[in-house]
Amino acid sequence: MRPSYSFHFCFGVEQFKNAYTNQWPQVPTNKKVGVMWPNDSDGNAVRAALGPLLEKAGYTIVDPGPYTNGTNDYSAQIAMFKAENCEIFNSFPLPPDFATFWRQATQQGYQPKIVQVAKTGLFPSQVEALGEIGVGIAGGAYWTPTYPYASSLTKIASKDLADGYQNTVGKQWTQQLGPSLALFDIAAAAFQAAADPKDRAGLAKTIGTLSVDTPVGKLEWGKGPNGNVVVTPILGGQWLAAEPGGKYKLDFVLCDNSSDPNVPVAAQLKAYGA
Repeated sequence: MRPSYSFHFCFGVEQFKNAYTNQWPQVPTNKKVGVMWPNDSDGNAVRAALGPLLEKAGYTIVDPGPYTNGTNDYSAQIAMFKAENCEIFNSFPLPPDFATFWRQATQQGYQPKIVQVAKTGLFPSQVEALGEIGVGIAGGAYWTPTYPYASSLTKIASKDLADGYQNTVGKQWTQQLGPSLALFDIAAAAFQAAADPKDRAGLAKTIGTLSVDTPVGKLEWGKGPNGNVVVTPILGGQWLAAEPGGKYKLDFVLCDNSSDPNVPVAAQLKAYGA
């Protein structure tokens, strides 16, 4: 049988659902969710999978339908969310689209209690560009400097990884630091464990049963319904104004660790605008 050469570690829709349904109850709402899911691969996958999961968890989904990336006028969607009194908002948008939507929503008086945004907001600059209306936006986290894990290759802990990046590059840490270093951990562990690193089939077989410590946690292939995929958690967090005198304008703090209790929670989710 031909060996598989495709191996993956990442989160999925189920992990977003877990983060949302554990984080959202921290703020009392009517459980009505206005969604802006675009007409692209991400948006369509989320609409097909996440929507039903949230409904099963007791949330009402208010969906104006797929929108085209690059849309400039979101008045119709905003009017629907206001009419339906959607106290939770969720979207998986491109950064420019969310900026346009959120400025229009603010101007037109739509202020939900929870603003949960994925994809956009991974980098501090995307939220800072919104100014004051970016403070309080909630997001998911697949790695932060508070993860209590270290690289097996470099022995660098998560906090030291973030500090080193900030001191060297001069920019605030981003979530991609952890998974990027994890790739090198995996490659090194696979080459070390393989009998012959130049034997492709043998190397693939080695990865298929690999267990390796990384900044995002221990990754183990060969388990679960799909042995080629390792599912990593999504934790819930929120962008808050940094302490006065700090080096950066915003801090991303974790509010939910239901998918990985080893990662500490820093605060409870606050209602947007509170």
